[in-house]
Amino acid sequence: MDLQVAVNQISTLFIIMFIGLIAKKVKLIDKTSEKSMSNILLYISLPALMLSSANISYDSNTLPNMMQVFYITLIQYFAVIVFANITAKLLKFKFPLSGAYINLLTFANVGFMGFPIANAFFGPVGLLYATVANLLFNIFQWTYAILVISKKGKIDIKRLFNIGTISAVLTITIFLLHIKLPFIIQNALDLTGKMTTPISMILIGSFIADLDSIKSFFDWRVITIAVFKLLLIPFTVAIALNALGVNHAVISICVLMAAMPSASTNAILAKQFDAEAAFTSVAVFVTTLLFLFSLPLVIFVLTNFVLK
Repeated sequence: MDLQVAVNQISTLFIIMFIGLIAKKVKLIDKTSEKSMSNILLYISLPALMLSSANISYDSNTLPNMMQVFYITLIQYFAVIVFANITAKLLKFKFPLSGAYINLLTFANVGFMGFPIANAFFGPVGLLYATVANLLFNIFQWTYAILVISKKGKIDIKRLFNIGTISAVLTITIFLLHIKLPFIIQNALDLTGKMTTPISMILIGSFIADLDSIKSFFDWRVITIAVFKLLLIPFTVAIALNALGVNHAVISICVLMAAMPSASTNAILAKQFDAEAAFTSVAVFVTTLLFLFSLPLVIFVLTNFVLK
């Protein structure tokens, strides 16, 4: 990963975010249009982007790398869950705050943020790797995440069959079976998927514009989550994978996915289960905003010290 290329890509994404922020401030974007754009992103452009990546030309390293991303991401989920549970007890967080804290650390924004960034840095093959991470995200989010914030502690298995999971499974299946989509369908998916990056970045900027209280930055709980989520976890992943001799492509995608801010779905679930929804929303906003500064730092460390 070339540092100058990384800086250019990050700068481009941040400019689009800033456009979204300004659009929200001048009321070109409101809650209704945010909802509409979110639906387009979740149900149309993101699935199209995933599916379009299945027909890429690949070499002999692609499949082994996919398997490594799968196993590393799986282990990472278990490791972060253990870490989050231990630190929640050390910080003396009580339910439901403890559950909200655990989810904020565990579940990163691999959809809205992860896919555009994987695409920007690695192209279609990066999307394919991110799809594997997204599949595990959906499985854990709709099982474990609900367990830790729900008073009933029940899992709704039907929620696993959502558009994200189905698209991820279809993408991986098409790739593994070498199914070639007709040109017209592939072209339509490519064009539709290209909407993902600008829409997602505009939405993130719009969401950040809602953070109107500076007090949010001085909540030690939010600061703790931001430091752990944006710095400690990705740096730990980078050091561990480098020590294990994992190849640079896999290290890069795994670290970038780990460096994403807390997922917006954490706030949605917190509201649904009445589990510190306001606190969770603030933490999602703050980690997303600070991500603008933490990502360049993670990229700098990755390119200058880990991938040397």
